[in-house]
Amino acid sequence: MGIKYQMWLTYNAEKEKIQLPVLPESFQTKNGSKNDSVNIAGLGEIVIIQSRPALQFSFSSFFPAAKFPGLQVDRITNPLSLIQKINSWKAGKEPVHFIATACGADLYCTIEDFSYSEEGGDPGTYQYSITLKEYREITVRQVKVNIPKAAATVKKEEPRVDNTVQPKTYTVAGGDCLWNIAKRIYGSGSQYTKIYEANKGVIGGNPNLILTGQVLTIP
Repeated sequence: MGIKYQMWLTYNAEKEKIQLPVLPESFQTKNGSKNDSVNIAGLGEIVIIQSRPALQFSFSSFFPAAKFPGLQVDRITNPLSLIQKINSWKAGKEPVHFIATACGADLYCTIEDFSYSEEGGDPGTYQYSITLKEYREITVRQVKVNIPKAAATVKKEEPRVDNTVQPKTYTVAGGDCLWNIAKRIYGSGSQYTKIYEANKGVIGGNPNLILTGQVLTIP
């Protein structure tokens, strides 16, 4: 029997994905009104209706360091690597794709806030809180223009969100090794396996043998 309720964050046109391993106990959705009101002499208060504000989602959960009953994924991913990935998405210029199957959320969002801390009684487990805000591209309203002998109406097209990220590259310099490259880029040399897995076709079977001038893709 499959899991009916899942929550996902994806990035770079679904090339990077995180399924939340533990579902949050609560899930807040904010859909406030941005309507303004003014007072006009003799008429009282008049409400000026504006377009709907962006939806906002907030929830808290944790990335576990070990398996336990109720886990939503088949295998554990290092919690710190998940945090680093979300931080890199937050710093990027493209929105994430947020999917929550139970409540029907399926939309692009910006990561407005992401905070985390290591759980004291469970080393390696990280508590986190995240706030997402609906991402909507700016569209220009098209109007019908009367032109002599020709009248044309341009149809309004729905915007298409493209969160594809161009791959980053690194050119190997003299004295480089994958450990030092990973430490420089990710802040941790132990992340060198990510670079190796993405560049096996360039490096070959031995991650310790990289050559000056090789261009490596940085995932």
